Amino acid sequence: MFITIDGVKIFYEVKGSGSSVVYVHGNFASSKWFEEVMDISEMRVYAIDLPNFGNSGRIDQISIEVYSNYLWKFTEVLKIPKPILVGHSLGGAVTLKCVIDHPNAFSGLILADSAPANGLKTPENVYPILESFKAHPEALEFSLTGTMPTRKDMAKVLVNEALKMNPKAFSGNARALEKYDYSERLKEIKIPVKILWGTLDPIVPKESLQKMSNEIPNAQFEILDGIGHSVMIENPQKFIDILVNFKNALR
Repeated sequence: MFITIDGVKIFYEVKGSGSSVVYVHGNFASSKWFEEVMDISEMRVYAIDLPNFGNSGRIDQISIEVYSNYLWKFTEVLKIPKPILVGHSLGGAVTLKCVIDHPNAFSGLILADSAPANGLKTPENVYPILESFKAHPEALEFSLTGTMPTRKDMAKVLVNEALKMNPKAFSGNARALEKYDYSERLKEIKIPVKILWGTLDPIVPKESLQKMSNEIPNAQFEILDGIGHSVMIENPQKFIDILVNFKNALR
């Protein structure tokens, strides 16, 4: 389905009825990453393609703040009542910013192998590799495989989604992940927060997410043994169980 926000077509999937949840994907990703966790009893589940990703339109400004503003307007336009936000990787930074800016609009936040609150630095020598993915999908597939070691079969499927990304975003998103720091505002977050980290995650340091958990007043940190960077793909049932238990605890 599509809606238009600030002149940009935004694609999303939605299933079910009940408590609202909004999934926000990471870099080189889209709503398709949540395909196996859309059907959940007593929950209305939305999965968005942020601008510059998937089937959504393109924008010139590439920043976590801009993406977060589109996410906020998405929940407003669709009148989604106090949803749980779920942010994966880059989407974690986007949802974190959205919750900080709109503290009373959401009932809870789940951060799955999220970019840390003070940004995620990409070494300069990696930027040419990110740019090369445009012409070398096999290299991109290999890179995706490394982030989901227990579901390597999915990398081949998801590489096509990754290649839909705005060409400017191949490097632009990594730059955006270096340019924010919300660590001083974590104490403002009053809603329940669950932070997940997979022991096989090659991207996000465990220590940075533990530190975030310690600085958010009502946060819990959970380690997922034998999972890489993408629990919703590597172990969909585990992800659903965590989400359902989180939702039930909000009552």
